[in-house]
Amino acid sequence: MANKGFTRGQTQVLFRHLPEAVFEHDDYGLCKVTQVALGDADVNRDALFDAISDALAMWPADFSTKYPDTRDASRRSYYAVGSPREVRFVPYPQVFRCRACSRTGKFTDLLKRGASASGRCTCGGYLNQMRYVQAHNCGRLEEVFVPQQNCPSCGSSKDLAFYDPGRVKQARWYCAKCKADIQALRMTPCKCAYNKSLPPGPRAEKYLRVVPTGDPSLYIPHTVAFVNFPEDDQGKLKSAPDALQLMLARTWGLLKESVSETIRERSSMGKPEDADRMAETIEALRKFDPTNKLVLEYDAKKKAPKGQAEIDRVNDLLKSCKVTTVGAPRRWLVEHTTLLDRTDISTIEDVAAMLRRTGDEAGARDIEEGRDKASALLGISDIRIVNDFPLALCAYGYTRTSREPARTVITPFPVDDRGRIPVYAIAAETEALWFQLDPLKVYSWLFKNGIVGSAPPASREEAWARLYAEIPGLRSSPHEPMYDQLEAVAVRTLLHTMSHLFLRRIEWSGFAPSSVGEYLIPGSLSFILYANRHAETKIGGLTTLFEQRLNTWLWDAVQSGRECVYDPICEDDGGSCAGCTHREHNCVSFNRELSRAAVYGGPTPQYSAFQGAKLAHGYWQDAWKAAPVE
Repeated sequence: MANKGFTRGQTQVLFRHLPEAVFEHDDYGLCKVTQVALGDADVNRDALFDAISDALAMWPADFSTKYPDTRDASRRSYYAVGSPREVRFVPYPQVFRCRACSRTGKFTDLLKRGASASGRCTCGGYLNQMRYVQAHNCGRLEEVFVPQQNCPSCGSSKDLAFYDPGRVKQARWYCAKCKADIQALRMTPCKCAYNKSLPPGPRAEKYLRVVPTGDPSLYIPHTVAFVNFPEDDQGKLKSAPDALQLMLARTWGLLKESVSETIRERSSMGKPEDADRMAETIEALRKFDPTNKLVLEYDAKKKAPKGQAEIDRVNDLLKSCKVTTVGAPRRWLVEHTTLLDRTDISTIEDVAAMLRRTGDEAGARDIEEGRDKASALLGISDIRIVNDFPLALCAYGYTRTSREPARTVITPFPVDDRGRIPVYAIAAETEALWFQLDPLKVYSWLFKNGIVGSAPPASREEAWARLYAEIPGLRSSPHEPMYDQLEAVAVRTLLHTMSHLFLRRIEWSGFAPSSVGEYLIPGSLSFILYANRHAETKIGGLTTLFEQRLNTWLWDAVQSGRECVYDPICEDDGGSCAGCTHREHNCVSFNRELSRAAVYGGPTPQYSAFQGAKLAHGYWQDAWKAAPVE
């Protein structure tokens, strides 16, 4: 049959109708997507490929070999980036079964046996597609194997039938004429490179599995989110003189003004020969009136341009931590800085002032109490609402039978007619809650648990510098050696666990947990919870939660986060399972680096970098001293 076309919403296509997915169409029955046309996508390609690189690093090296290296700019031409525009598909599978007599076979074979092209069996019953296929964790998909032998009892070659009780293990082939069993469902061996490269063991799955077409594990698209700012703006920001020091100063709270504005003002203080109108005007004025106020102000700014004090302070802090070389700003630093500078952010102080203007003094005091409690007890220095969080989401491949990188090969989408691998991306602005931890309390938590050996510094800015200098894994990408540094794993586990515990009680916003995504920026001790909506309209649930229920939500998340339906077993085994910290959808790292021990104390998971070691001090341990009395 010829390819058929239909259209769907972009988000729906991204999660359900990408190439090689099997779905049920209202008119055509079961179908397989063959192609999704690409439209224009307004996304930052550098950020997109950086995000894909980090995501692919989650897979073992032998499980992601189908991808040209996205870190190599010269190989990015092997990819075609765009938004999903139109879906093309064909009916699949082509194995049919009679609803009345259960006779089964490939559609072409059934036609040869006398079935009608309109879908009627020789008995007059309707033919329906088989709702089973075979899949392997290398990405291979096949129709169910149809036996070719005659019935061993009566010798019939035209009466092959399929018994389907609804369970794969009990399904079997039999003869519709004499009712004799022919054989059980056959498991087809897969001779893929994945199987050939693995020794016998839990990762080696030699056979294709028979999977119902409606099983979610049959096709699992993999997506990654990233902060989507204009590429040119970020390029200028990263290439400016002293950009790293200015961004660190902004992230560490030393610089209150926008980095972009600071860089722009600093660049305008160039030499007289520069093509700067202000410089030419000042030099002309200097000839006639050297003591003019404008001349003196200009000279003062030139000696100490905007941001210079903060640059010097950052350099002194880094020097005190024996950091002698600095490079270009990393993506996480650019993201954090640009979010501060370019988005519409509301702080707790802004909301409290707004509530007081409307006469809601009780509401203002409540959100301020939430701020004070978060700072004093929860070690959270800042909570903000980002009203226009610039989110982009891209689908870069799929797996079958399992989502877990250790058990499946990540497979790119089939190449287009130019031989390029499609990457499907959509961009939108959404609402988000932005949390940032207190660096002094994080360092103190590391010290109390024996993860760092040096005593905590005296100030926040010194804590920032120590974390930056002593834990390079916090600012590394997953494919870099220092990423697995124990100190970095500890901080990421703390951030990631807190993110999941807050998401566990996100219903206070009106959103289900599956409707809210997370974005981690470990280098700035930040995590972001965003409404996973890719539409022009915003529901405002997270904004309402921030403005009206922040205090209640924070305390509820802290109280309920300590509990798990599988305790005490879960608590003794690391405090991380499907009953507490694991998420079914939208986890950025496949439920890795999670443990309630990070926030409440106790044993850590045996399979983690902690190797089951007990954390004596939980980050939220002091919160229990202020537990409300019922």
